[in-house]
Amino acid sequence: MLSIESGHPNRWVWFFGAFALLGFFLLGLNHSLLFDVDEGAFTEATREMLVSQDWGHTTLNGLDRFDKPIGVYWLQAISVSIFGLNDFAFRLPSALSAWLASLALAKFSEREWGGRAAVMAAVVSATSLGPWAMARTATADALLGLFLVLIFLDLWRSLENRDHWAGRRVALWVGLGFLVKGPVALVLPVGTLLIYWFFAPFYRLEINRLITDSRAWLVFLCVALPWYIYAYLRHGQLFIDGFLLKHNIERFMGSMEGHSGHWAYFLIALPLLWLPWTVLWFKALLDFKLNWQNSFLKYCWIWFLFVFVFFTLANTKLPHYLLYAGPAMCLIIVNASLHAKRGTWTLTWLLAILGLSVLILSPSYLQSHLELVVDPFYKALLADSPKSEMKVWLFALPLIFYVAPAIAYLLRLTNLVHVQVTPSFSFLILALYQSIVLSLLTLPWWSQTLQSPVHELAMIFKDDKRTVVQWGVHMPSFASYRQQESPRREPLPGELALVKNTQPYWPADWQVLETRGPLAIVMFPERAKP
Repeated sequence: MLSIESGHPNRWVWFFGAFALLGFFLLGLNHSLLFDVDEGAFTEATREMLVSQDWGHTTLNGLDRFDKPIGVYWLQAISVSIFGLNDFAFRLPSALSAWLASLALAKFSEREWGGRAAVMAAVVSATSLGPWAMARTATADALLGLFLVLIFLDLWRSLENRDHWAGRRVALWVGLGFLVKGPVALVLPVGTLLIYWFFAPFYRLEINRLITDSRAWLVFLCVALPWYIYAYLRHGQLFIDGFLLKHNIERFMGSMEGHSGHWAYFLIALPLLWLPWTVLWFKALLDFKLNWQNSFLKYCWIWFLFVFVFFTLANTKLPHYLLYAGPAMCLIIVNASLHAKRGTWTLTWLLAILGLSVLILSPSYLQSHLELVVDPFYKALLADSPKSEMKVWLFALPLIFYVAPAIAYLLRLTNLVHVQVTPSFSFLILALYQSIVLSLLTLPWWSQTLQSPVHELAMIFKDDKRTVVQWGVHMPSFASYRQQESPRREPLPGELALVKNTQPYWPADWQVLETRGPLAIVMFPERAKP
């Protein structure tokens, strides 16, 4: 019998733990509609790739899409080919990526700090608000997150153990990350290595060997370059302008699609992204000088600080950019949890309950105070939203103090692990409870509120063969659900258009065919042909 508090779990514990964690990541994947813009764009581009059978290039509503490399589209296309065109299939690659990343972090933590750390790493990675959201989003970020975890861990193994094979695995992971999101997969590890070279003289020789390893670079080039060469030969300067210049350099130098922010943007985003574990992050920050004396924790902090500063300097700012520091953040929090006192856990509980309360109560609060919503489109969506009854789940929180001992007792009955009901174990139950509530209640409510009008209109016109354009709106999930392209432009005579109806901008003689909330389908009259 082994204790997860101090020992090392055997393979059966790992097997059942991994299976349970997989179930957690699959929970609720099909309970939420696709969110626009990102999920709708990725899924529609994948659908169009399947229709065209052109697996070397993506389009969105028939136009070339150079936003991201090809990697995630391949995985989504394989998933959809197996499970069909549905929300679950589109999100499955993200969920599996997050699951594998959590297992990798858990296995590494178990070897570094023991069984308790392994459990903490898996649950921190799975339940922190930012990683939890990315695992349930049909975009490229969870897949990139997996490769960043593998890069982060193998990079350290290469430095610490002088493991040449680990260094070459890093090249493989960087190459795959390059196929998923582009240069960021190379910039982050190289930037971290260069800074670590300066602050850790003991590892300089090994860092020099890593950076000059010709075989590692060959692995990277063989994995990453073929598709990029193909894309350039096929599209020429359009690919350079669309992918490299617009969606990489311009994202750093300028604000893309209005996603700008104050220099303190990520200071505000950081504690939110790592709820309910934020207090442990602040504890680690207070222990920074002590952490800096440890070679591995110094490596974690340098990775985190490089990501933080790099994207703070970038003009385009999105919350998930900070998740590229995810492996470092997770292990810093895990280390802090191993040394946290009762007072720290008390503060962790208080902030976690406050955060969960805000997440659960905000829908009903906004429904009661629509005057706080300035945009008439979103105000109309909230006005028509289903009444939120999620607050009842706050009253179930005290049950955790009874559930935790019951779970510990059941685990002891298996004769595989011995679990003590400590503040950290009880908090694990709270973290899992939060994620389950968000997956099955909160996220579906927001998806119904924000996306049900466009989903319903797509279903109504799914069998209509007339062209339906998006006029004055950008909701690519409409095309994904309708399974027909829906270009963004003004309609031509005889065509239909998806429009916002909060302030009609189409001629009075146009026919309104269907209305759902602040959206409508209108028709350009045939008689209006010149």
